[in-house]
Amino acid sequence: MLVRWAISRYMRLLPNWLKITLAGLGVIWVAWSMLFNSSKSGSLAGYNHTDRPIFSYWVDGNWGGNGGTTCCWSFKGDTVEVVWILDVTPDDIEAGLEEERHSITLPMPEYNRDDQYLHVHFLPNNKVDLLWSNNIRSPKLEHYRNKGESRSE
Repeated sequence: MLVRWAISRYMRLLPNWLKITLAGLGVIWVAWSMLFNSSKSGSLAGYNHTDRPIFSYWVDGNWGGNGGTTCCWSFKGDTVEVVWILDVTPDDIEAGLEEERHSITLPMPEYNRDDQYLHVHFLPNNKVDLLWSNNIRSPKLEHYRNKGESRSE
């Protein structure tokens, strides 16, 4: 209530031409952002096709968790950096394995306006496959499962 009163009070001090100019600039800024927005936004969905558990992962600093889907991230640019940590099980610890941190920079996959999910497939030999889709289930999940390499997170 106090904020509305302060804005109202100070808006009365501005001349009409300035109010109209500011409103026009606001409309232009919103329209420009909608038409020429280069960022992509969506949820991350991770799939582990390796023989080691993934402790956590990030795509351009956006946390993907350690399984399932995380929501509402923004991605800018033509490339993305994927960082992930391979975890260890008690058996791995006995075998002398430790956590491993990996990263890779990949081109941003093709993106349509309807796409909501960036699917991140972690593959053997520290490779990563990215693709966008409008479905929470990855279109490539069956492809990797048929190869016998899938361990979905």
